Parts: sequence; C-alpha cells; structure tokens
Amino acid sequence: MNNKKAMAIGAAGLAIAVGGMVVAQVSQQRSANGIPAALVNGLNPGMHIEQYLAQIVGRLRAVDRNGDGLDRADIEFQDLQRTTQERAQNIHQVLVYDYDGDFRVTREELERGARGENDRRSEQADSTLKNFDGDGDGVVTLQEAASRERNRQRETSLDGLLELDPNGDGKLTAAELMARAEQAFKQVDRDGDGTLSKEEYAVIAGRVEDIRLSRNAETCDLPPASKDAKLVVFGAYDAEAISSAVVGGQDNETNLIDVTIEPGSGQLYVVLTSYESMIWRLRGATARVDRVVASSLKSAPGGASASGVVGLPAGKVHIARAGCPNYFDKADDSGAKRSLASIRASLQRDPDAVFATYSPRSISLPSGALTSARDTRPVLPKGFDAGMWNEAARYWPAGLVAVDPKRVVSKSKVEKYLVLPSQMGLSQLMGSGAVKREEGDTFRVLRPIAHMPPSMGGAHSVTLIFPKGVPVASGDVGHSCIVDENKRESKGARCRSPR
Repeated sequence: MNNKKAMAIGAAGLAIAVGGMVVAQVSQQRSANGIPAALVNGLNPGMHIEQYLAQIVGRLRAVDRNGDGLDRADIEFQDLQRTTQERAQNIHQVLVYDYDGDFRVTREELERGARGENDRRSEQADSTLKNFDGDGDGVVTLQEAASRERNRQRETSLDGLLELDPNGDGKLTAAELMARAEQAFKQVDRDGDGTLSKEEYAVIAGRVEDIRLSRNAETCDLPPASKDAKLVVFGAYDAEAISSAVVGGQDNETNLIDVTIEPGSGQLYVVLTSYESMIWRLRGATARVDRVVASSLKSAPGGASASGVVGLPAGKVHIARAGCPNYFDKADDSGAKRSLASIRASLQRDPDAVFATYSPRSISLPSGALTSARDTRPVLPKGFDAGMWNEAARYWPAGLVAVDPKRVVSKSKVEKYLVLPSQMGLSQLMGSGAVKREEGDTFRVLRPIAHMPPSMGGAHSVTLIFPKGVPVASGDVGHSCIVDENKRESKGARCRSPR
C-alpha cells in the first residue's frame, strides 16, 4: 500500500477515504420531503393512514404521564426509567451467580454457574469479569454491577416530537400531534387513497433509512466538541505493528498506529476507532489537538475500551466505553454508517472528514494520508527466533514497537507483555529456548513460560505440548490445542479440528 491522501470536499458533505478512494457522503437530512424526522418513523409501504395516526399518537400517550400533553419532564422521566431498568438488569445479570448470598460474585461462582466444557466455562467467567469487574480483583461487587453502564440508544424521537409543538407552550397535545401527522401522511400519499403504495414510499425511502439510522444510533458519553474545532474521524480494524505494552490484560493483542498531526492553525477534535486493542501514538503538531477520543471493540476490565494514547496530556484524552463509538474499516458498509450516526448523535454535529482502512502503519491528520509497511521487513529483535519472526512479519510487517507503559494514557492497566502475541510470542519463546518446534504448527514447551501467547485464534492457532514436569501456562488459548501430558488431556478448538 502506497501513501494515500483524501481531501475534505466541503461543508455540504464529508470526505471518506478507504485506501486511496474518496467517497462523498452527504450530511444526514433532518426531514424527508419536508416531513419532520419525528414523523417519519412508522411510514411503511402498504400502511393505512388510520394505522399511522394510531401509532404516532399512541407513542405520545404512552409517555404523557399527566394526560396534558408531552413536555420536557415526561421525556426526562422516560430516560430516567430506562437508566434505572438497565441498572437493575446489570445487577440481576450478576446476582444470579451469587450462590453464597454475600452480594459478591467470584470467578469460582461464575464458572460454577456456566455451562459447557471447562475451557468454555472459563471463557464465560472471563467475559463477565471483563464487563463488570471494574477494579480487576477477580470479584464483582453489587456496586460494580450497578455502576456499569451499557452502550444504549438515547431516546431522540421524543425530542423530535416536542419540537413539533405548534404554539410554543412547551407541551404537545394528542390533538396537535394528530393534525401534524395527518398532514405528513398526505404529503406522501399522492393519490389520496389513504394507503402508501410502494411507488409513493419509494420517493422518500432513502431519506427515511438515513433518519431511522440516526435515531437508532447509540449515544456515547463523549466530551463536547468545540464549534471551532475540526471533527476528524478515523477507523481501522487492527494495525501493522504490535506494541510492546499491552492494555487491559495479558490476554489482549495490543496494536499500535502512529498518528502524525500536520501543521496548521485550526484546532482538531479527533475520534480514533479500532477493533483490536490499540495504542495511538501521536506526533507532530500535537498542540493543535483539542481532544482525542479513542475506542476499541476489544474491552478491558470494567467495560472501557482497551485503548491508550501516547503523546498527549491526560486532560486531552478520552478513552470511550468499548464499542461506543464502534469501529469501522470501510466507508461503504453498514458498520461505518452506524458508527458515524453514533458520533453524530453523541456530539450533535457532522464530522468534517472521515477516513478508514483495515490495517495501517500510520496516518496523518487532518489530510488522511496513510502509510503501510507491507513493502518493508521489520527488524528482528535481539534474542528472537528468525524463522518464526519471518512468519510473524506476515501479520505485522511493521514489527514490534517499544512503548513505555508509564507514558500511555488509558483507563485500564498498561504493562509490559509477559509473552508477546501469537507468532511473535512464539518467536520470543523459541529464541529464549523455552519452546521448540516439533513439526508444522506443533510446538513443545521445554520449561515453564510466564503466559500463553495471546491471540492464538484462527490462522494464528497452533498446538502447544506441555510435557511432564512443565505446568500449563495461564492465559487464553484462543483456538489452539493445549496438550497437557501431566494430566494426559488436551483442550482447545484445534484439538477437535486437527489440521
């Protein structure tokens, strides 16, 4: 991949770069053919006007607690109810495993209540602890369960309805809404027969989809963006380099992307998203950065993104909840649309520029120039096995990047890897003499190792044999097969599906 650049195309839309291609995406409309967005929901081909009016007015009456019209207090109480219900659901999800009734749930209790084989039970326990165990002590307390917020959609359709208040008294009555809704339906029902045909609906279908996407978008807890700051968004799946520091626990695969901030006078609000755990290393004119938001789908204990930022003071860094906003690595798929709608709903503004790619080495902002290390060979670290390092370079052509954990701004624990991920970790272990290759993707562990190489799933999976006298290391085995000759047992997906 050569250097690629995409330029913003003006205030009417935003530029999205994938590789070197620029795709214009027009800012979302607040209405469809003049119909307010709040009245679009419910319009479908084949719908009769009576159905539509009953649905719209029924929504208002369900929230109007006093029967005097929808007002701001009704909307705020509706949002409070949803928050309370989510808190109760979180507590219930944890307390069903509290078998001794002490309002604390341990790993042992989680594994006891899980189903499946032992390794599957361990995975389920890990998942629950990662979501709820905020302090990482292996125990979920009632307070931790109650304080864990889910990524959720903020109710925006009610705000839109209240904006329809015709006389500005702060209340929207059922009669007022009925009149506006009937007018909206008739705008689409061109032949006036009281039913929306496929042809009539097709005229507004595209804009209706955009409006619904925006309304259903998750609202993330992001710091407000200054009106004067340019909002730049970048999405990636993973990266071409591995960080020597891991975020959120030794089982994560933490990648690294260099972000160069180009010289300029304007301030930047930068949103950086990824699938994998990621460290974003900022360089260049970093004084331009007003704020950086980093998110990853991979989470750390407590539910925060397993992400970190180097090169900015902590006050300018916001580590988002995992998956909010979600990652995307293409501009033309549903994931990108949902993520951008979420950012728009959270910050109440459109991005000025959006860039995306699958696995970069670095990006320059705000231009969006991308670089790759695919045409280079990473430097072999001292003490690593050269043959296995060449295999690792297929996945991470930019190699291993040294990162000081103390310099990483993150919500989660940042530490040096005990054992690096997958083939890179095998190269490290083979170079130290702790592991030797028997044949193909089968390896024998010769002496105790500090941890399993993380991220041994899919194409990275191998068979690791622990002979008698060598204890099986802790850590996630991914899809690999672990042969324990001490117990004469094997476990892992690869054992059941030999290659």
